[in-house]
Amino acid sequence: MFDYDVFFSYRHRPLDSEITQKLFNLAENYRLPASLRARGLTGVRRAFRDTEELPVSRILTDTIDKALRSTNCLVVVCSTDTPSSEWVDREVATFIELGRADHVFPILINGDPDTSFPASMKLIPDIMDRLMDIRSDGNDTRKMMSLASTELLSVIACVAGCDRDELAREHSLEQNRKVIRRAVSAAAVFVLIGAVALSLMIRAQNYRDEAEKREAASMQILNELTYGVPDRLADVPGAYSRIRDILYSNTEDINKVLRLTRNKETGEYEAAVNYEKLATAENVLGRHEEALASENTAISLFDALAETGYERAGSGLASGYNNRAVILNSAGRYEEAGADYDKAISMQEALASGDNVVLARMLFNSGANAVDMGNGNLAAERFEQSLELFGGMERSADVLDALSTVKYNYGVLLYRSGLYDDASEMLSAACDDLDELIGINDSLRNRSSYVQTASMLAACLTDAGKYEEADRYYDDAVKAAEILAKDEENMFYQQMLAELYNNRGLGLNIRGDYAEADRYYSEASVIYGKIYEKTGSDPDRAAYAVSLLNTGENAFKAHEYDRSAEFFAKGLDEYGGAADALGTYHKAQYLAWRSYYELIHLRNYDAALASSSAAYEMQPDNTLVRMNYAYACLYSGNVEQAEKLLSEIAASGRGEADTIQRDLQAQRDAGLENISVEI
Repeated sequence: MFDYDVFFSYRHRPLDSEITQKLFNLAENYRLPASLRARGLTGVRRAFRDTEELPVSRILTDTIDKALRSTNCLVVVCSTDTPSSEWVDREVATFIELGRADHVFPILINGDPDTSFPASMKLIPDIMDRLMDIRSDGNDTRKMMSLASTELLSVIACVAGCDRDELAREHSLEQNRKVIRRAVSAAAVFVLIGAVALSLMIRAQNYRDEAEKREAASMQILNELTYGVPDRLADVPGAYSRIRDILYSNTEDINKVLRLTRNKETGEYEAAVNYEKLATAENVLGRHEEALASENTAISLFDALAETGYERAGSGLASGYNNRAVILNSAGRYEEAGADYDKAISMQEALASGDNVVLARMLFNSGANAVDMGNGNLAAERFEQSLELFGGMERSADVLDALSTVKYNYGVLLYRSGLYDDASEMLSAACDDLDELIGINDSLRNRSSYVQTASMLAACLTDAGKYEEADRYYDDAVKAAEILAKDEENMFYQQMLAELYNNRGLGLNIRGDYAEADRYYSEASVIYGKIYEKTGSDPDRAAYAVSLLNTGENAFKAHEYDRSAEFFAKGLDEYGGAADALGTYHKAQYLAWRSYYELIHLRNYDAALASSSAAYEMQPDNTLVRMNYAYACLYSGNVEQAEKLLSEIAASGRGEADTIQRDLQAQRDAGLENISVEI
């Protein structure tokens, strides 16, 4: 246990002393965010700084030496005067000798590291990683301390024993909660003012202006509650659970403000907006039922407003149905989502002053849902309608965001149909749009969209046989996704990383690197399993099942037959429990996987043909379905049909041709006697 949490080392010069005094007070008075205190963490309880000039001798006084040896962290205030101080250098050297060089933190107040660091500190290899820079033109101490309030979090995190980024995030959340509390306090004041003003308005018409000012203030609070804090926090990793808490609190605060305002319709509209944001936060957290409850409340409020003729109600109601469809899609309720998307599109088209960007977003959302349903024709129609709307628009941030999304989903549709060249072109265009968007707004959301798109493009390039190009996209995407996925509460980031690992495994499997493919498949299975355990949704169960089936197929090629059968059985059990609820696409996928299991493990060729035929009837353009139907035909004696299908698939790309050759070889290795086919 240390006697001191922080030791401040500095040169006794006017600026250095003034800054050190302020840093000392800031450190000792800093209160850790409540969420960290709840875990038993504590901040700086006691700090040390020497207020007297040190003696002429080169030996540290007993007081200084004892304090150094019983201190957790050393903060060195660095200025151009610092290198000439033997004592600051000696204090740093002592800390290094104690084996605590990693707890030395320089805080730069002027000059630069070359001219302001003491000699001993320059010997610490990673010292620049802990540099706190509070320099300001003209040595403005107020600006310097404003910077210090954030920079000093590195030291406080070290003392508390938590991650610096975690402390910064919780610190930011705490500050934003204070904004909310101030807004609520202001609302309470307005209630009091409102009562007085009402009495005065009865007695004197002259107070009308005051009432209008109060009205404007009430609306400002509503705007802050519904748009301000939640939107500012949305790009903070790990913040969605806090956003949800804020939005729940807002529902009560908004009701308080509604009592103040004469404009009830505007207040009700803001309340509906808050419920929409709450629904979005719940959906990101994987809480689909809670999200639907909040969105249904928003739709009810918008609907009631529409009956009054409130001008913004129409666009709000269209938005409500679109958002509910997004949630239903996340929950795997694709048919219901499709109906809501149709309502939203119809309402948006009917608006006299409709926003084409909003309409285009609704169209591509509907198209993406159609992809999940297995309705490729409807999906293509929606995507084309959306792209046509975007054709004449200026490439603003909103347009680039929406345009890249529709191209991504269109690329997915083309990829699933085996049109790899068209899919690569569409996905590459989406990456270009996202590059341009990130140049305008480098947010977490935009970076994650790029990762997702690059991952799908890499998978497409792999199937087309463009392996080296695919690897470049995979390498960049994996690094970025692993950083984003550190936000463990964000289910979208977790799903993105799992999908990327799964696709990376597919690419390695195609090239015959089964050991490395197994590593990626296993990582994907673990993540998908955790997601499904948390959400319980059918789409997440299906994704988990497919990762297990991929692992089983890879193990079969690696001659691990018992392990392969085990993963196939488990994967089919999970997929069978989800496929019926998810519609045509997943039903066909499940049957295709089952047919391959019946072929390679059960050696029941009739059953394999029956399963694959049913899948082929549902999804004749799906590559996986066609391939497994061809294998079943091959072993059932219909060689001509098998050759036709396999030749068509092989012609779509070198990656598919390699897959077929490795599949057939793996089947022969396992003792299945297949007839040589011409492809």
